[in-house]
Amino acid sequence: MPADNTATTMGTGITNGPSNMRNQPEYNILLVEDNPGHADLINRAFETHAHCRLTTTATLEQAKSMIVAASPDLIITDVRLPDGRGTELLASEPICPTIVMTSYTDEMVAVNAMKSGAADYIVKTQETMASLPRTASRVMREWRLILDQKLARERQQRLTAILEATPDLICIANLDGFVTYINQSGRKLLGIGEGEDINRIRLADFHSPADAKKILSEGMPHAIREGMWTDETTFLALNGEKELTSQVLISHRNNNGDIEFFSTIARDIRYLRAAEDRVEYLAYYDTLTGLPNRNELAKRLEMEVSRVRRTRNHGALLFIDLDNFKYINDSMGHPVGDLVLQEMSQRLQAHLRGDDTVARLGGDEFIVILSGLNPDGRKAVSHAREVANKIRDTIAMECRIHDTDLHLTASIGISMIGPDENNGHDLLRYADTAMYQAKREGRNRLEFFSERMGSDVTRQLELENQLRRALKEDQFQLYYQPLVNESMEVIGAEALIRWEHPELGVVPPSEFLDVLETSGQIVEVGDWVIETALKQTTLWVEQALLDSDFQICINISPRQFRDKQFAENIHGQLERINVPAKNVNLEVTEHNIIHNIDDAIQRMQELINSGISFSLDDFGTGYSSLAHLKNLPVSHIKIDRSFVDDICDDTGDQAMVASILALSKHLGLEVVAEGVEELAQFELLKKSNPSKHCWRMMAVFRH
Repeated sequence: MPADNTATTMGTGITNGPSNMRNQPEYNILLVEDNPGHADLINRAFETHAHCRLTTTATLEQAKSMIVAASPDLIITDVRLPDGRGTELLASEPICPTIVMTSYTDEMVAVNAMKSGAADYIVKTQETMASLPRTASRVMREWRLILDQKLARERQQRLTAILEATPDLICIANLDGFVTYINQSGRKLLGIGEGEDINRIRLADFHSPADAKKILSEGMPHAIREGMWTDETTFLALNGEKELTSQVLISHRNNNGDIEFFSTIARDIRYLRAAEDRVEYLAYYDTLTGLPNRNELAKRLEMEVSRVRRTRNHGALLFIDLDNFKYINDSMGHPVGDLVLQEMSQRLQAHLRGDDTVARLGGDEFIVILSGLNPDGRKAVSHAREVANKIRDTIAMECRIHDTDLHLTASIGISMIGPDENNGHDLLRYADTAMYQAKREGRNRLEFFSERMGSDVTRQLELENQLRRALKEDQFQLYYQPLVNESMEVIGAEALIRWEHPELGVVPPSEFLDVLETSGQIVEVGDWVIETALKQTTLWVEQALLDSDFQICINISPRQFRDKQFAENIHGQLERINVPAKNVNLEVTEHNIIHNIDDAIQRMQELINSGISFSLDDFGTGYSSLAHLKNLPVSHIKIDRSFVDDICDDTGDQAMVASILALSKHLGLEVVAEGVEELAQFELLKKSNPSKHCWRMMAVFRH
């Protein structure tokens, strides 16, 4: 027998136990018994129970230590121990069940132990101690049941917490359709108060009549047959608000296969549907103006083509481009540009019929589809012209943005939609071609598409491609035309670009400069001109061929001048190539500056402050030069060659030149007469210089 203060562990092999015990879980049992005879009897009783491992100790203190260390599955303890009472092992929240053993005289102690949490007790006899394995098995079954019930409650509590925290409506209904459970989100969605009895509520009461019928006739039979049914349904809250949801209806069966109840999950998809609608809107409508965009336009244009083909009633497509809108955007900022576009879109919509379409193609381009004009083609053209002119007039009306009056014009290209037209893509291309023809003809006008335009566009596209190749392959060359004073001294040179085509020879600028401008290539080519001219000037200076006052004159295109990086690029070129700014004269035309004179002056003054000078090119050919000349920071004006060619014979040209010279005298400006090719022209211009101290005339001779 073990000593009273020692602990022993006893186990038996599984093969010795009953066959029905072999698959049972193994229990670790702590026996606390100070009587060696009783301990031996109990140990022998458990020998035939292979699933039980018995550890024996004789003291309360040692039992407490072993409980902490071994975490037994069951404690069997005597009440009276050498160092205390076994009931001290009972805990308010026990980790395992405890069986208390008492003598006859301690029966009240055992009763109190049961009240304190003991799982069972026995009064010690040889018979009860021998039957302890059966008592232990029953206690462990009951304990396991308690644990299972506790776990089930905890799981249900967690599940309920999840259901209550879920933002979707979750509801359980019996076979009659009455609600037995609905979560907080469901109550909130349907407007059911916290204290309201849900057992009298049927979920179908919250559906629209159509959806309620669909659920009964389609949803429930499908859920019964397949286990689940899904669809979009509309709930009607108690406050009358409609809630669009994605609803799932599930049938639940018992072990016998019979349906016990239904559950449903409904997710509020109003915001999702709104987001989808927004995405749909963005795909087909312009966010700035609210007009149909390119995608929606394509659909409507094809519908109009089909309608014309079916009804033989002509329509028209108007391609509208705001003239010089980019200049407004660049000089006044995109927010102002956006307000202008919104204003223009409203004006367009106000002047059209309900069957017509206004769309924004992108940027400052608008498309108008005129539907059902007239079965007679000529009358349809006349009607389209009338509408286009009205549109042009309404766009030209004063536009006031942030206390600033803006004046815009539009170039409009028109392609007629007849019964023989094939597709909208071609119509759009035709109208685009006609619009560009209107631009080339001077802007603020309308043009109808013709077959000739199509050929011109094809040629222009070919020319654009050739010009791109020309820059890459160094086909451009600069010629330098000398500038001479009254004494025939060369005081400067004007850089003139020529295109040395590998097949056509030298191509004059009149045949390709407009194409460079409209295609946007003029900026890149213009940068090349500036760089090449400055490098050539540096070379002449290094070779001592020029004096310090020599000026290189470089033509600046309208698109170059309006570029935001224009001044910065010029400064960068001067610094990199090391040319003094005073040796550079930039020539601009009226077209460069007339649309926003204040911004042009500011742009010019920024470069003038660094030493660069400006000339006003082609002076006298525009309608507004005299009005603005006094405010422009130019040092030279150039008399257009159209006044010089016949100056010796045409008294009108002589009078015009005399007026320009007199004006420049009063303004303190120098004059360059373009295209002086004959000595007689030179002498006549020289004679027209009555006050040499006020101004200095320069002439250009052709060699």
